[in-house]
Amino acid sequence: MPQLDWEPLEFLELLGVAPKEEEFGTLYEYTLERGQFRLELKVWPLDSDIELKFYCAGQSEPVLNLNLLGCPGARVVDDKRGLFIEFAGANMFVGRFDRTAPAPYGFRLQVDPFIQVTPYSYNA
Repeated sequence: MPQLDWEPLEFLELLGVAPKEEEFGTLYEYTLERGQFRLELKVWPLDSDIELKFYCAGQSEPVLNLNLLGCPGARVVDDKRGLFIEFAGANMFVGRFDRTAPAPYGFRLQVDPFIQVTPYSYNA
């Protein structure tokens, strides 16, 4: 399986928190807290897997638990809709992922002015 196509420095700039990084870059763990909310984002670049968990204060289990296995890539987008990360949906399109062009399907993670996770689709 190919490695995840992404740029860790762009994630650092968007999320504003440094990741806990496992030896040899096998796992990047980002934890972002905003008031009563906590976002945990884990990236396994060698396996191309993404895990996103969203917690509310007082709850031990996540409100949202999203796993993307075999995600071909992720890119940071800054346009009129805002600043967010697009995670390409696995096995949803033909061809290679290129961070310069959007994948046709996937999920977006926005953290400013609030944390939001939304599915997306670019119509051809």
